[in-house]
Amino acid sequence: MKTSPWTSLGLVAVTAAAFCPLAKAGLFSNNFEMLVVAETSKDAPASQIVPVPYCAVDGGYIEAGDAIAGENPPSADQVRQALFDALKGQGFEASRASPSILLTYFWGVLRLDREEIRLKYGVRSNLDARLRLVSTDVLGAEVENHILGRQKADGTDMSASSPVLLVGPTETVAQNASRPRIFVIVSAFDYRGFALNHEAKPVWKVKLSTLETSGDLDEVIPALIGKGAMYFGKNIGEPKIVEATLARTSGAVATTAASLAPAPESTVDNQLLQSVLDHERTEFSGAHPGSRN
Repeated sequence: MKTSPWTSLGLVAVTAAAFCPLAKAGLFSNNFEMLVVAETSKDAPASQIVPVPYCAVDGGYIEAGDAIAGENPPSADQVRQALFDALKGQGFEASRASPSILLTYFWGVLRLDREEIRLKYGVRSNLDARLRLVSTDVLGAEVENHILGRQKADGTDMSASSPVLLVGPTETVAQNASRPRIFVIVSAFDYRGFALNHEAKPVWKVKLSTLETSGDLDEVIPALIGKGAMYFGKNIGEPKIVEATLARTSGAVATTAASLAPAPESTVDNQLLQSVLDHERTEFSGAHPGSRN
């Protein structure tokens, strides 16, 4: 059982509140609720090739926020294989030498960070990461504008609304962001941008997450990928709840997806790629470079 260093009386209430969903997902059912956020870029180039050739770079495991003992994340090989299988089933084809899109993917768990320095004004990076994980760009900006508006601080996004009260989808975003979540984030970029134009041009992004109480990481993360792959390259407007089933596996890993990274002879701008990976890790984890996360 996972144990937390936080031993205050509040832990009793949190444990009690989390017991029912934990029992439902882990003991009595293999099913859990997955939250899907899928968006395409407005000016993304349309691929005319079917199946869509791709290469993929593993951004790595993220465990951000309060530390919890006893995590059992899947190996990088297991995650890569799950992604390869899921993409193959959705009309994508691994092509390290001549892909049309370059994928980056991160996976892990994101919790509240009680040690993060509180800001008098502004949205803390950990909260920003949690809000962005469960929302579209538009909804996330509206919720953050609401927070900034209540603080009477500058920095609001003038292209987004600033609701006085959070209701409907924005209220749901705030609620979903308030509890620890297991996640997988897959981002697609135009490969030619990295190889020829030295620019990172986004094509689409899919964020898949569920409550941490849904099950063990090594079963939940492959399940998120397998069920969420149908939304790769899609734009669904608002976050969507989908029922998924835990991936009960023996732990064996096939060798089909030994590597999905760009071929060594490719002309990918590796410095740009590393910059993108660093930026995404900071954004997704809510932790600044050099922090404990």
